[in-house]
Parts: sequence; structure tokens; C-alpha cells
Amino acid sequence: MMRVHQSCFQAMLYSVCLIFSSCIGTARLTDLPKSAADVDFTKYSDEMNKNKTPFWTFETANEYYIEKSQTVNDTVLFSIIEKALVEKGYKIKSSDRENKAVIAKRGLRFNEWSSVTGVYYNISADKTQIYISTHITQDATGGVRNNIAKKVGLIIESNL
Repeated sequence: MMRVHQSCFQAMLYSVCLIFSSCIGTARLTDLPKSAADVDFTKYSDEMNKNKTPFWTFETANEYYIEKSQTVNDTVLFSIIEKALVEKGYKIKSSDRENKAVIAKRGLRFNEWSSVTGVYYNISADKTQIYISTHITQDATGGVRNNIAKKVGLIIESNL
């Protein structure tokens, strides 16, 4: 009888290990661009002007692009970006005004996976461009069901 219980326990333990091993990390902070110079704002601007809607990339990552036909003060925009990330539960891991990039990480939520997000911006004479890229950090279900980058982007847009 003891062997049966031991075998059941080993089978359960094996199953739990198998489930946890399927939650393999899919993204790290280092997977995100380090600066706005690494982001092709022209490509995203063309895409937005052609489709007029935000877009997804693939199941374990999503992105959001904002373009305003006004310029925003660099200091103000940087503050808005950081506050939006903190409001969505992120911890700022890298905040680099010189490279126009804020990179943050957020832990697992009740209905959302842990994620890393990079927010990059470009301010020119006639417009402000903001690119947000989010990648989940583990995946056992095939990916996120909602665009987390868009959630951050909507907060930024409402404060511009």
C-alpha cells in the first residue's frame, strides 16, 4: 500500500515539475531596445497612418504606437511615461533621458502574466512619437489576451 502512495506522489511531483517547466521565460529586460535610436519610428508612423489602429506583433509580445502632431517638453513627457508605468504596477529598471527610453518590469497579476515593457520616444519640430513594447516573461497558455502595451499607452495619451 505504501508503494502505491509513493508512486502517486512521484507522479504528482513529476506533473507539477512538468507544468512549471512549461512556464519557461520568454522575455528578459535585455530583449528590449536600449534606446529610442534602436526604434524605427518611421516604420511605425507609416503603419499607423496606413491602418489607423494600434497593432499586435505576436502572442507573447505586443506594442502600441502614439503619434501627436504637437511637441511635448522632454522633461514632462519623461515624467508622464514613468508615472504611467508605475500606475500599471511596473517597477522602473532603467530610466535614461539621454537615450529617450524607460524600461520597466512587472510581476504576475491575477489575470495577466509578468511582463517587461520598454517605452521610447522621439520629439521632432512638428510631432511627438512614442513607441511601447511589452513582452511577457513566462508563458504556459499561448500568450496574453490583451494588449498590455496599449494599457500603458492609453494612460500616457490621457496625460499628454
